[in-house]
Amino acid sequence: MKNIILIGMMGCGKTTVGELLASRLKRTLVDTDKLIERQEGMTIPEIFETQGEPYFRSLEVGVAQALSLRQDLIIACGGSHVRLKTERYRDRAGPGPRGHFRHRRHDRPPPGSGGTGGLSGEDRPAGPHLRKMGRRYREGLYLPHLHRRPGEGGGGDHRLLGQYRREQNAMKFLIINGPNLNLLGQREPEVYGREGYQALCERLKAFAAAHGSTADCFQSNHEGAIVDAIQAAQGVYDAIILNPGAYTHYSVAILDALKAVEVPCVEVHISNIHRREEFRPKNVTAPGCVGQITGLGLYGYEAAMGYFLDPRGKR
Repeated sequence: MKNIILIGMMGCGKTTVGELLASRLKRTLVDTDKLIERQEGMTIPEIFETQGEPYFRSLEVGVAQALSLRQDLIIACGGSHVRLKTERYRDRAGPGPRGHFRHRRHDRPPPGSGGTGGLSGEDRPAGPHLRKMGRRYREGLYLPHLHRRPGEGGGGDHRLLGQYRREQNAMKFLIINGPNLNLLGQREPEVYGREGYQALCERLKAFAAAHGSTADCFQSNHEGAIVDAIQAAQGVYDAIILNPGAYTHYSVAILDALKAVEVPCVEVHISNIHRREEFRPKNVTAPGCVGQITGLGLYGYEAAMGYFLDPRGKR
């Protein structure tokens, strides 16, 4: 499979996120700066001091060319790697997912003080100046090469992981059903149909498998258990399909849980809630979702999953 390439300013978290992605995807992480240091037997500041910047840049080119011939890697590039006069990563390895990370730490030691980075000249600011330098010199270099910009505030690993799975059509769905949906097939079959809950779960798992994905089903008649399930989905699932049942009309707790996690959700209702009792169109939980599907029967679940699986879907 294609490599996942992480680019960004030094100290912004590429290696940390790379380690998490490598663990979850069972891939090898290659940090280009550390690879060069191992090959040369000295730190990057030492390479700059003893061999000069042109020599270091030639090492970076060699590493880029060598890694472009491999696949299934997580590659954390050096802070200045994007400046190379080479398109080896893009042209030879293909347009794999790339993440651009903004600088978020101000306490990392500058080059020459024991840290890494291999920066010189315009690239030698320390502390808070890194953010200014990133905007002034690097932003225009990073942007043309990225597919995904996790941004600041953490969580870049699961956002990139979700993007990767979508590109591979290998998503992990969590199907959550609320109160009384365990009685599907028995409860008002003229409204909810005659297919039972277990049959629904098997149907959705088969649908996911047919698209190279997986689906786990969860059902509870208790509001707190549903809130717990939504919270636990963070960093584990790529999308939630939620039928909150009657909780849709009044559960602020479920709404808050949906808004608290970064897992996109589509709300599903088997019946057309807008054609039923007067109270049913009132919806509290939908504002926490990217969309709502109502009135399509059990097919609504598959339609919601299809939205996330279709690369044209807006996510």
